[in-house]
Amino acid sequence: MGPIPNFSEIKEKDYNILIVNSDQTWRKWNTDFYDIAFLRFAKDWNVPKFIYATSIGFNKWSFNKTDENLAKILLKNFTGISVREKSLIEFIKKHLGFKAVYVLDPTLLIEKKYYLKIIEKYKNGVNLNNNYLFTYRINHTILKNAMNSLISKAQKKFGYALYNADRNDGEYIETFLYGIKNCKAVVTDSFHGTVFSIIFNKPFITFKRKNDERLKTLGNLLGIQKRILNYD
Repeated sequence: MGPIPNFSEIKEKDYNILIVNSDQTWRKWNTDFYDIAFLRFAKDWNVPKFIYATSIGFNKWSFNKTDENLAKILLKNFTGISVREKSLIEFIKKHLGFKAVYVLDPTLLIEKKYYLKIIEKYKNGVNLNNNYLFTYRINHTILKNAMNSLISKAQKKFGYALYNADRNDGEYIETFLYGIKNCKAVVTDSFHGTVFSIIFNKPFITFKRKNDERLKTLGNLLGIQKRILNYD
């Protein structure tokens, strides 16, 4: 079964289990927030429900009392809750009264060969002889000057060309994976830019905001804190 355009088309009899999948599913930025984050559309269903590796993105609890009260009601019907950043375990216990466990981001659960298969036939039309610095930015304009300074110094010191993944590219996933797989090094401000630098064993520097708990947790878990820098 492919993607479903709206929640009203999901029927209880069609599924044996429901999972809220990973990334920032608990970051309240969508009009369907309660359906996405807590499966509100299935609150009365007799189907096991799980939350896998959810995230709020930053080390700050953002739920108001209305959010908390509704979340408490909806989470009663869940079999298990797991999170991607360790600070969220305490937030959930303190504000919602539920126990959660820490798990890996799903991109770290599968072998490298899965990603290599995605790009094995990809042709990007750019010949940089693999002597390039890969850059990948989220729209953190506050990081721009710090990142540009490091990129410029790296180019001058090592003679690297530049290769950048653009999220507006029609082949964005392939461009992203290909770029990291074949580069000399990575400069990014992205959690997943960091994750795939690790998967492909590439030297990297990641810029982060001070309260980015995802990158803090990852850095502490793998002992790579020195490669993850506060933008200031």
